[in-house]
Amino acid sequence: MTSTAIDPEMMIPELFRRHPQARQIFNRHGLTGCGGRFGPVESIGFFARAHGVDLEQLLGEIHQTIHNPELAQSPQFAHDLHAADSIYRRYFTAGILVLLTVGASWGLWLLWQIGFAQTFSKGASIYNINAHGHAQIYGWVGLFIMGFAYQAFPRIWHTSLVWPRMAVVNFGLMIAGILIRTFGMSAQPLGGMAIDSAMFGGALEMIAIVTFAAQIVLTYRHGDVPMLPYVGFIFAALFFFFAQTALDLWHTYMTMSAAPGNELVWYVSTYQAPLRDLQIHGLALFMILGVSLRILPALFDVAEIPHRRAWWALGVLLTAVVGETILFVAYRWTNNHVLAAFLLVPWLMLLIGCWMVAGPWKLWRPAPSKDRSVKFIRAAYGWLALSLVMLILLPVYQQLVKIPFSHAYFGAIRHAITVGFISLMIIGVASKVVPTLNGVDPRKLTPLWGPFILINIGCALRVSLQILTDWNPVFFALVGISALFEITALTWWGVHLIGMLRSGKRLEKQMDAAVATERPGTIDADMRVTDVLDWYPATMNAFDAHGFSALRNPLIRRTAARSVTIRQAAMMKEVDLEELLGALRYAAFDGKCCAADLACCEDQPGDKSDCCPACSTPAGAGQTVSD
Repeated sequence: MTSTAIDPEMMIPELFRRHPQARQIFNRHGLTGCGGRFGPVESIGFFARAHGVDLEQLLGEIHQTIHNPELAQSPQFAHDLHAADSIYRRYFTAGILVLLTVGASWGLWLLWQIGFAQTFSKGASIYNINAHGHAQIYGWVGLFIMGFAYQAFPRIWHTSLVWPRMAVVNFGLMIAGILIRTFGMSAQPLGGMAIDSAMFGGALEMIAIVTFAAQIVLTYRHGDVPMLPYVGFIFAALFFFFAQTALDLWHTYMTMSAAPGNELVWYVSTYQAPLRDLQIHGLALFMILGVSLRILPALFDVAEIPHRRAWWALGVLLTAVVGETILFVAYRWTNNHVLAAFLLVPWLMLLIGCWMVAGPWKLWRPAPSKDRSVKFIRAAYGWLALSLVMLILLPVYQQLVKIPFSHAYFGAIRHAITVGFISLMIIGVASKVVPTLNGVDPRKLTPLWGPFILINIGCALRVSLQILTDWNPVFFALVGISALFEITALTWWGVHLIGMLRSGKRLEKQMDAAVATERPGTIDADMRVTDVLDWYPATMNAFDAHGFSALRNPLIRRTAARSVTIRQAAMMKEVDLEELLGALRYAAFDGKCCAADLACCEDQPGDKSDCCPACSTPAGAGQTVSD
């Protein structure tokens, strides 16, 4: 195929098979680590839209690289992975496991307890309810946000993640923090030990979240994109991530140490709702809207939101979340019902701000894209609209049932936005990006209609049956059925997603094994240390002689040396690069010139030491070129 046949409709795997050197162009625009050796199953034009790259510029760079081979890097190393390039797999897998254990499954048990007691306020331990909520926010929502951000944001911003190994450290901190804190919160009857465990776990989470937020902000500063509205939404979400973590840690201590009875009830009734507002309307809503602004027009052909409109929406929503938080706490402190009435203002602002962002997309109409994830995203925004309308109608509903505060109705609002909006968006986005990252053709995947139908049925039953418990206690016995639908859907989807993550990892290992058998004819400065050792084990003695004896440790080769090139290794040890290359080549080729050196020595008579590094090393001095 000639370069003229390369057009926007050409699939990336076809391009890479014909022209492997083109991979380096796509890596510069954010493809690094995506799709394995042959890249994602998508067209060049789709890649340009998704990554915000000018299509004509991209095609021009491809043609230039193909026409000028001297500009290309070694294609074998164009898809090298670093620590953070596949870390999303750990975050996504752990998020699903948390969801299916201490998340949704534990929630099912708590819901059945409430059903047996026929009351939402006293049916289950507040400590268990809060532990369950903590696992959902940090283990399901938090882990997916962090995994997605580590993978996507550096590529969207055309840069590399700063402190990439901290992504691995933060994963360990989050997992340890979630497990320790969840145990501590649920073991409150144990007293001081439980509180200490919850605080220690929360401190680990706080360190991970602060570090994560700093990484994302600094990564953006290293990128080449302007401050656009979607970035503003993402940064606002990072602020709320920190703010809710700080408030949550304090609230956990106060509720666990409060005396049972009026003191405990006061802390829960005063700070629980504002905390959930920061978590749901702050962290989750802002992050989802920011990501939607960036990817929905690119991936699903919906309308671009004008920047001015999006900036105004950001301001309206920030005011709404801060306003509802302050007003609610002020109302509880003063018991002034006028302040409670004013809560309707920020709730209306939430609806208006979300409409300013999502309204032009007209998601109630059939989407231009036929991708399997579209139905999840459309349904998610439908649930968001329903939850906000229900929130505005809360005063009206309380007048109808003639009770001061309806736990059932308010809980139904929360469920509509957490499962209906947040969880469906996580499912929809993950179902789109995971096949891309793992080189799977989405056209060959199941459409996921089963999980989609079940989770929507479950959410609809939960919202409606929970509200009906205000009218007849018989519905308490039926609410738990809704969770069975949801858990079945989430398990179905979770097993499917983990299967894709595992198959992508297996594919990478197969590719690494294939590369290891394709020994090149030379050793150059930009090859990885581990690859050179795999191809030419005899080079270990040369590494030893230059101070790299630590490479004899298999763990060092699999970790620290995995992303280090020969050039970088020489700089770290202050070794002359040409001397090291010469020694490696001499060891690898048994004192004979490698293929690249033979070409430069063809026409030079006599001593070849000036042109052949293998002949110019101390170990190989006096050698002549072998025929």
